Amino acid sequence: MKRVLLILCGFLCISQTVLAAPTLPKIIDDPQLDVAIAEVRSQFLATQTFKRLDVVLLLPNKDGSWRRGSYHPDALAYPASCVKLAYMVSAIHWCSIQKKAPNCLDAHVRPMVVDSDNVETGIVVDTIAGAPNFSAFTPKTRGYAIWLDKRLYTEKYLQTHGLLGKQRIYNKTYPSNSGESPSRAEQVATRTRGRNLMNPRLSASLMLAIITGTVEPQATAYMRELLVSPNFDVQSSFGFGLPPGSINENKIGLAYDTLEDIAHIVLPNGQELILAAFSDGWNQKQPEPYDGALLGGFAELLIERLGLDTGSPPKLKFPATTATQSGEWTPCGTGLCSPRTTSLQTLTWNLKVPQTGRYEVTIWYPESPDYATDAPFTIVHSEGATTVRLNQQVWGNRWVKLGDFNFDAGQGNIVLSNQVTQPSHPVSAAIVKITAYPSRK
Repeated sequence: MKRVLLILCGFLCISQTVLAAPTLPKIIDDPQLDVAIAEVRSQFLATQTFKRLDVVLLLPNKDGSWRRGSYHPDALAYPASCVKLAYMVSAIHWCSIQKKAPNCLDAHVRPMVVDSDNVETGIVVDTIAGAPNFSAFTPKTRGYAIWLDKRLYTEKYLQTHGLLGKQRIYNKTYPSNSGESPSRAEQVATRTRGRNLMNPRLSASLMLAIITGTVEPQATAYMRELLVSPNFDVQSSFGFGLPPGSINENKIGLAYDTLEDIAHIVLPNGQELILAAFSDGWNQKQPEPYDGALLGGFAELLIERLGLDTGSPPKLKFPATTATQSGEWTPCGTGLCSPRTTSLQTLTWNLKVPQTGRYEVTIWYPESPDYATDAPFTIVHSEGATTVRLNQQVWGNRWVKLGDFNFDAGQGNIVLSNQVTQPSHPVSAAIVKITAYPSRK
């Protein structure tokens, strides 16, 4: 009998080992990364009007562990649509519990993630919790406690993986399927328990868990496919500073003044990084698609500071002060401005591109309500000349894309002139950047 028990015990122990959930890769705090992040943060914020920027960066080691650098990693903030990253994972877990395919809720999860659809997010929350909104007006309403406990489905799931901490992840994003704003039981919950909160440390760890298959490994490919965003897209912030050819798997958050992004990035040279940044940098008066672009500048500075882009295709930056000037240009903000005159004034950047190929061309400029709404940038490339006009009353202090162009080695010019509809409104420029696309193999 004793032998039978021992054999049974051994079988159960082996079974538990085999069935044990994967563990998150080891994360090692790196003080040198902390210093670099703090320095880049200060450098970046000096060009911006907002002040809050909390950051976590994860970099892989050869042994499978990851180094972590951070600035205020545990600072809690309203996550806006970043919360949908957690809802995506818990929705896939729900499918698993129901013994269904990982994409069993794809009709709702996909628009929730890819398009950041709030109504579909509400449907996902209702479905996985089994607790749609109902008529409760105080915490003592009959059935409210049971309802709230069900609504904590995602929090309980994250807790089992050590990914919850002091975060709150249970509310919908509004306007949603249950109304323009929280009402009835959802309003009671928001009023008494508080709104959603996330922090950079656990957000970065959640992204690491997703891409390494620590959570829902049967759906790793599915989740990563949902998270892919193009550079210069409304569904990304870091993407506005990444070189062409990068892979950007992310979830952005925009609401009130919240501007946040959580991303797994693979640069053209193969370098991986996970970056989570929470800020108060969103200005609702800025039009799409560049309203959420500001953190792209921070991501680029951090990548450059750490040399993570070493070996990537060529990237060149040309300050306005290095351009050939025609007329009298004066300092303004971080760049140069044309005089208020009808006589022709130009800035000409001689690019002298290092190699023949296709390049992404972007511009960084200061903005002002007094600047021109149709500043003309003319790109002279191997196929002719293309003029792009920009409204410089918006989208300042971030990278704005002029386009993708083919250049021959040693050639290429960009010309900014003051030939606008209202000559009393200056044009401005700070930096031109050109970045080569990876060559096709």
